[in-house]
Amino acid sequence: MTEATKQAAEAVAETVAKETVEEVRLGPHTVQLRPANGGKYPQANPLLVRGAERTAMIDACLHTSPAEADLLLISHYHEDHTVDAGSCAEVWVHSADAAGVRDQDVFLAAMGIPAEAAAGVLEEFRWAPVPHARAFEDGQVFDLGGGVTITALHLPGHTPGHAGFLVQPDGVAFIGDVDLSSFGPLYSDEDSRLADFRATIEACAGLEATVYATAHHKGPYWDRDEYLQVLADFGRVLETREEAILDLLREGVRTAEEMVGRGVVYRPGRRPAFADRVEESMCAKHLEDLVARGLVAVDQNGAHTLV
Repeated sequence: MTEATKQAAEAVAETVAKETVEEVRLGPHTVQLRPANGGKYPQANPLLVRGAERTAMIDACLHTSPAEADLLLISHYHEDHTVDAGSCAEVWVHSADAAGVRDQDVFLAAMGIPAEAAAGVLEEFRWAPVPHARAFEDGQVFDLGGGVTITALHLPGHTPGHAGFLVQPDGVAFIGDVDLSSFGPLYSDEDSRLADFRATIEACAGLEATVYATAHHKGPYWDRDEYLQVLADFGRVLETREEAILDLLREGVRTAEEMVGRGVVYRPGRRPAFADRVEESMCAKHLEDLVARGLVAVDQNGAHTLV
């Protein structure tokens, strides 16, 4: 670690110490580091897992310092999960998201962040490339010593390499930004795939664990039936959005751009600054999916119609 990196990490640690962080015990070796706002964006709820030989942090967020862990496991390349990631000597991310952690241009392009907004995002989240980030694959096991392990679970859709983690012997399933929110799934990045998210929701339903934790404000859930109900509600948002798009097509709305602001993703009223970009991208992915399923046709000018 360079002297500059060390000083930056120390400054972060000092800031973190001043914040109210609740340690929610999820198991004998696992705690959730929960900020005052419950992990609502721009913050999140990372995990700290302590084995006999090493300590791992799952995700690096605004109120945590990954420099304090022996290894950092990143669920995906988004800014609210990679804060000061380079301050940890050993950093891992799924291979499909690795370029977005290692390279700033790839990160900005993947998220569709416009040039005029880039500097603000990088500064707010203390984002910097992590060229030493290593790539894991689905099923890779990280041994922390004393029988404590973390297994990587590839859960794509939010991003191509979005991953969850299963901590044993604690039985903790961390499902990242499958966040079970009432907003529903988010799949606006360039290479996010709607079909992948559907498969991921099914995979999450099949997870057997003692406790289920998300990266943001929902949960943790110790009751499996409650978890499955909330997961089902989360997944049904995809159907609601699809029906809204089909209704708009019936009304004569033909493109994703024209669907922005029509209630498909965001409710009428106040919208975040990035809402138009996110909504157009997600509507486009639904249209592509409907075309692939033979329910919608698209002409050479990009206009969509019901079949």
